[in-house]
Amino acid sequence: MAALRAAAERALLLALLPIAVGGCGGVPLTPAAISGAPVPEDVRRDVVATWREAVALANDFLASPFRATLPAGRFELADDAGMRFVTDAGSWPIAVYCTTWGDVCVAFGFAAQEREWGFVVGSMAPERDRRVDNSLFVYASGWRKPARDVADLVLHETTHVVWREGTIGFWNGVAYYLETIFLFRYSNHSDERRANATDEEFAWFLGDRQLRSADAPFGAADAAVQIAALQEACARHLTEEHDTCRHGPFEEAPPAPPEPAKPSPSQDPR
Repeated sequence: MAALRAAAERALLLALLPIAVGGCGGVPLTPAAISGAPVPEDVRRDVVATWREAVALANDFLASPFRATLPAGRFELADDAGMRFVTDAGSWPIAVYCTTWGDVCVAFGFAAQEREWGFVVGSMAPERDRRVDNSLFVYASGWRKPARDVADLVLHETTHVVWREGTIGFWNGVAYYLETIFLFRYSNHSDERRANATDEEFAWFLGDRQLRSADAPFGAADAAVQIAALQEACARHLTEEHDTCRHGPFEEAPPAPPEPAKPSPSQDPR
């Protein structure tokens, strides 16, 4: 009971703290902003390169048969505007800010928290500048994240944004924490199940990619067997019900994106 009470108190604190620190600002993360951070040039260059590699990796996943929960689409990363998730139905801005609230999330062991317009992250050691030393790019250990883990975080938070699940808006945030506090749901939280499903799908994609790569730790015949086993395990998982994940495809479509689809050249009234 003590552990459950401590977990409830932790969740309640997280629910109340945004009221206290909600007015505290942060810094936007974009390639252009990172390029102006007062840190060595090679650090700035490596951070932007990792982010671009992560976006490319996420787009490869979105074009693969392993994507089932997010709608078909792709990420765009602009120097000044940052990230955007673009689909045939329209697009969602996936802005990233390093904020005081992100610092609170990091203190409680979380890397990010979703918002209607993207997500927030927190400052990380060595804390030279928020634009480069933050939980999008750095682990709690202080080690820099590889592109695959940056991509995983972006995909997870984008799933929250697209499906409007989690702390997306005030009342959604209240409902999220009430469920956490009173039902003691964490990894099996109803608003985390689609995001967790995207995490699993991305992990399957990475496993398949590794097995098919030139440096796979198996010979060609063994790799083929492993790929077949992975595909069978994925297919079986998708047919089962789980407490911690909810995979697509779904009968319902995501809520309408905030930015409508651009007309094709043939539809452009000009």
